Amino acid sequence: MPFLEIHLHTKAGSADSSVTVDQLGERAAEMGTGGLVVTEHFRVWSDWERDGFETRWGVRLYPAIEVTTPRGHIIVIGADHGEALPGDVDALLEHAARRGQTTIWAHPFRHYFDRIHAGARPPFDPGLTVEQLADDRALARVDAIEALNAACTERENALATGVGMLLGKPLTLGSDAHDLEHVGAHRLRVPALPADLGELGALVRALGSGAVEAALRDAPPGTRRVDAPGGTR
Repeated sequence: MPFLEIHLHTKAGSADSSVTVDQLGERAAEMGTGGLVVTEHFRVWSDWERDGFETRWGVRLYPAIEVTTPRGHIIVIGADHGEALPGDVDALLEHAARRGQTTIWAHPFRHYFDRIHAGARPPFDPGLTVEQLADDRALARVDAIEALNAACTERENALATGVGMLLGKPLTLGSDAHDLEHVGAHRLRVPALPADLGELGALVRALGSGAVEAALRDAPPGTRRVDAPGGTR
C-alpha cells in the first residue's frame, strides 16, 4: 500500500521552512512516499506548480494551506490557489463548510502543558479535562483533529487523541516537517492514493484511531521528535 504524508511545508510558501521544493521531491521519492499534502502557511500551490512537481519527481502532490487564526492552526484541503480565507476560526470553518472544503485542526494542544507566555499557548484554559476541552465549540465544528504531530510531545498528542475520540472526529497525523530531517516522520498507509482533492477530503473524514497507531509503527528511525528537556512539554 502506498504512503501518503499529510502536513508539511516548503520554502515556496512557508517562511519558517528550510525545505526547497526539489529537496522535498527528492526525499519523498527516496522514501517511497506516493503522495504529499503540502500545507503551506501563506498560499496554496498552483496547478502549474503541482503538475511540474509530479512530473519531475513522480510523487503525487495535493496542495493545501495551514491557516493561522487567533485560536489555532487550521489545515484547509480544497482551497483554491489565491483564494482569500478568513482569519477568524469560526468564519473560516463556516467558509470551508459552505465550499465543501475539509478542515483539520493542526496540533491543537501544542505547548498546552508548558509554563510559557500565554500568547504562545493554545487558547484553552490550563488544567481542563478531556471532557471540558471537548466542549469547545470550534473543536466540535472542525472536520478532523490532528492527533499525531511529529513536532508535538507524546502528552500533547495523547490529549489531542482523547479529545478527538470523545468528539467522534476523524484523527489525522502529520510530520509537520519544516526541515529535511523530519520529512517522512509520520506517513499514512492508504489502499490507493486519492485521485483528487475531493477523494483526499473523503479519506480524511473516514480516518479513525487505527491510522494513528499504524503511523507510529511505520515511523522511520530518527525522524520522530522527542520531549523537551526537563519535562516541561
